[in-house]
Amino acid sequence: MGDAERGAFELVEVSAPTALPKPPMLPDYQLLPPGFSSRLNAIAPGDVISIVYYEVGVRLFSGGAGSPGGGFDPAAKEQKIGPIEVDQAGLIRLPYTGTVRAAGRTPTELARDIEAALRGKSEDPQVVVSLEAANGSSVIVGGEVVSPGRVRLSGGHEKLLDVITLAGGHRGSTADILFRVNRRDVISEGPLDGLSYSNIGGMPMEPGDRVELLRQVRSYSVLGSPNKVNQYDLPLRRFSLVEALAMAGGPSENLADPAAVFVFRFEQDGEKGGERPVVYHFNMLKPASYFLGQQFYMSNKDVIYIAGAQANQPGKLLQMIGQIFTPIVIARQVAN
Repeated sequence: MGDAERGAFELVEVSAPTALPKPPMLPDYQLLPPGFSSRLNAIAPGDVISIVYYEVGVRLFSGGAGSPGGGFDPAAKEQKIGPIEVDQAGLIRLPYTGTVRAAGRTPTELARDIEAALRGKSEDPQVVVSLEAANGSSVIVGGEVVSPGRVRLSGGHEKLLDVITLAGGHRGSTADILFRVNRRDVISEGPLDGLSYSNIGGMPMEPGDRVELLRQVRSYSVLGSPNKVNQYDLPLRRFSLVEALAMAGGPSENLADPAAVFVFRFEQDGEKGGERPVVYHFNMLKPASYFLGQQFYMSNKDVIYIAGAQANQPGKLLQMIGQIFTPIVIARQVAN
C-alpha cells in the first residue's frame, strides 16, 4: 500500500490504557438568558381569569331591594364576571372600576385591588379572583413527550426536568433523546441523559420558554466475521466495545480471527479542525484487551470490523484495512 493510502487514516494499537480515546463527555450547554420573572404565580398577559363579587346591603351588581335606593338587604349576594383575558398590556377592564392592571399581581393581590376600587360604591365588597387558564405563565413542551402541550408554571419554580416530568416524561430510550430549550431566541440543547439538577436540568423555567425533545437514534455497525452482521442501536451513552461485541454474538468461532478486531471512527481533529479517520486495533486473544475493551466506549456511527482468520498476516492486514476504510473516507468527503 502506498504512502498516500496509508496516510488516509491513523492506526492505533490498543494495548495499554494510554491508547484509549477519551470517554464521551457531556457538552457545555449554551447558557440561557437569566429569568426576568421572579413571581411565577403572578398573572401574565394572555392569562384568563374569572372574578366573583360578594356584596351585602347596597349592591352594584344585583338588582332588587338591595340595589341603590332599594333598602338594606343583609344577605350576601354574588355576581360572577368572566372569563376575562388579560390583554398584552397586562390590563383588564371591569364595570365600576374601569381599567385595572392585572399582570404581575397574584389573584389574591388583584382581588384586594378591586375591593379597594369599589369602596365607596358598594357596601363591604368582597372579591375572589380565580385563574382559569395560565396561557401566559406556561411553557410549551413538545416532541417526544407523552403529553405535549402547555405546562403551567406555579410558585414552585419548576425546573427543566420538572417540566418534562409534568408533560408525562419522555418516550423511548434516554440515550436516543436530545432536548432543546428556546428562550427569547437563544437555544440550548444536548443529550437528555446528561441532564441533572446540578446543570441546566435544574434551571428554573420562564413563561414563554419552549422545550422540545427530539429523537436521534445512535447506532453502530458490525461487519466482517461476527456471528451476526447487523446495525445495532446504542442503548446507553457509555456503551463499551465488549458490550457491543456481545450484542453481535462475538467473533465467529469458525471464520473470525479474534486477534483482528477493529473499530473505525471519525475523531475530532483539534489541531486542524474537522474530523480525521482513526482505526483502533484490539487483539482479543490477549486477556488485557477485554479490560481495555470495557473502557473503550462506542460512538455514534462507529464501525466494528472482525477480520477473517486468513487476514492475520501483517501485510494482508494493512491492505484489508485500506480497502475497507478508503471508501468510507471517500463517502464522507462526497457527503460533505
